[in-house]
Amino acid sequence: MKVVLISPDQTELGQLNAQLAAVGNFDLLPLQGTDLEVGGLVERHQPDVLVVDGVYQENSAFEQLEKTIVANPGIAVVLLAKTLTPEFLLQMMRMGVTEVLPQPVTGHVLKESIERARQRVAVKKPSRRQGKILAMVGCKGGSGVTFLAANLGYAVASANPNQRVILIDLNLQGGDAELFVSDGRAANNVASIATEINRLDSTLLESSLVRVLPNYGVLAAAQDTHEAFAVKPEHISQLIDVAVKSHDLVILDVPRSVDPVSVKALDRANEIYVVLQMTLPFIRDAKKLLGDFRALGYGPSKVRLIINRYEKEPEITLRDVQQTLGMPVYRTVPNSYRNVATSVNQGIPIARLAPRDPVTKTLMEMAGELKQPSAKAAAEPKGWLSALKGR
Repeated sequence: MKVVLISPDQTELGQLNAQLAAVGNFDLLPLQGTDLEVGGLVERHQPDVLVVDGVYQENSAFEQLEKTIVANPGIAVVLLAKTLTPEFLLQMMRMGVTEVLPQPVTGHVLKESIERARQRVAVKKPSRRQGKILAMVGCKGGSGVTFLAANLGYAVASANPNQRVILIDLNLQGGDAELFVSDGRAANNVASIATEINRLDSTLLESSLVRVLPNYGVLAAAQDTHEAFAVKPEHISQLIDVAVKSHDLVILDVPRSVDPVSVKALDRANEIYVVLQMTLPFIRDAKKLLGDFRALGYGPSKVRLIINRYEKEPEITLRDVQQTLGMPVYRTVPNSYRNVATSVNQGIPIARLAPRDPVTKTLMEMAGELKQPSAKAAAEPKGWLSALKGR
């Protein structure tokens, strides 16, 4: 059982850790933190039981506690408090705190409380999401990768209302993915989240998105070049950790430059879609980019080629592209300039603007391949005939 101890007081934290270590066989992780940091610490470490010492004794901190509990319903919360008025206990009960213990507390009492709390939530612990991570990268500027990434996210979310989808724009200097599918303005962006990474949890992430559909949001890129410099690879890793636990599909719009931030995102991806067009400059840059990917250890099972703005009778054929790049083309996206241009100019997803457009058809086909099985379907018992056949 993993138990995370959180206290703003380092001395008190050490005493609690020593008391529990002496009486119980727990996987203990003591962390010093304030009420503003608890949500992010829980998201990163995912304990079975969270023991909070004295952080939530003031009314100003109650809202943050409630957000943490709502975002992590499978975690038992044991609160240590000095003031146990009836009003305080009622408020804690309404917020979802599993147990409240008076301070000071002995190791044996705390151990028994932890074991009771864990038993209470074990039967109702929900299965956590563990989404798929898809990185999309253009091999050259103007490839149309951001249009495809933003509209693919919309296609998946609109076709599967029970699937949660997020697009993270990692073009840190001047990315504009949200404008392709929305006219909304971002409350936060990748860079502003990086500056308060210790507070990052699913609640903060959700509140930072430009909402396109109830189940689809876009995390915008930094709008200030100076802000972008503050984003480090470890920030991207933590951001993806939080996103993948609360979404079925995480789409990363990754710049074509091979730098530490981009490589961290590509390392985390289950699949990488490389987007190019069928002209020599694109093919040349695609060959170089694929060479970089091979050096990074990304094998053929992880990298797929997407030809954008494909014409039926091109001067350079698909066979030419495949022979030059040494791998098959996964998908071609037809050229539909008028509807694509209108979609981009108006910030309306092409699937909503032109449902019968060939680009929409291709995106919906790709969305079908990215659909995640629902937890309900996965849990349904199979029929007797399937069981007899061993399926």
